[in-house]
Amino acid sequence: MDIPVHAVQYFCVLAEELHFGRAAERIRIATPSLSQQIGRLERQLGVKLFDRDSRPLTLTPHGLELLPLARRLRDDHREILDWARLLSREQAVPRLRLGVVASATGSLAASAIGSMLQRVPDARLEMRRTGFFDVAADLLADRVDVVLAPSPVSGSDEVACEPLWTEGRMLVVPADHRLAGRTSVSIMETDDEIFVAASAGPQEILDWWLVSPRPDGRRIVPGASADSMEGLLELVAAGVGVNIAGSAAAKHYQRDDVVFVPIDDVDPVTVMMCTLLATENPLVPVFRELMRGQVTG
Repeated sequence: MDIPVHAVQYFCVLAEELHFGRAAERIRIATPSLSQQIGRLERQLGVKLFDRDSRPLTLTPHGLELLPLARRLRDDHREILDWARLLSREQAVPRLRLGVVASATGSLAASAIGSMLQRVPDARLEMRRTGFFDVAADLLADRVDVVLAPSPVSGSDEVACEPLWTEGRMLVVPADHRLAGRTSVSIMETDDEIFVAASAGPQEILDWWLVSPRPDGRRIVPGASADSMEGLLELVAAGVGVNIAGSAAAKHYQRDDVVFVPIDDVDPVTVMMCTLLATENPLVPVFRELMRGQVTG
């Protein structure tokens, strides 16, 4: 049995008005047409819903039983239509979801964002935090359109990453640490330190950040871990261990209980711009072009 939604809606209006003329006027159909629609619904259900001989019109016991169910269906149908209209409006507005890993933004990215909003004034930008090792996963799951992330990046054959700029790496230590007052350090001065690191990442990426093995062949085994930069800084501040971060982190995460000291003998970090190879978002090439222009210009 297939009962049209509009027939249920007509039943609800007639049950509220208890008058075919007034109900037909509300629905904006002819009174005979409404009577036919209700009759068809009654035949489909196999029961009488209204006592047409009474004045005013009254609901039968079956009609009274159906009314709360019909109202629920009518209300659910309205919610679905409201949701569909809202979705249609949202899809009509161009949107760029920019994922950021740790502190992989800077003045160049801010300038590119500003230029994009000038070029596409009605664009909606959504900044989203991306986990240390979630770049490819978030892009493939359509949670973000572009990700700015420090290399090395755990990638995918469906994801393209291009280098933007480089920045030095810094040792992150508690404010009272023995190296906190230095202007720079050598990585070899940290061999006896306990390091805190990002949680559950590919070993080769963790090793790169920890500079493991060291030039003398010594491997670094990290201690405590966290799944965010904020969590790592909390561990450092508590004296649980030290960490290595890109220099941008020193600007983004300024704290009185943590010090960032430049490391002068390790490779710098390259900040990457990652997108899907087959992206359908028209704002992605716009942002990519503007980002490249900021880097080269």
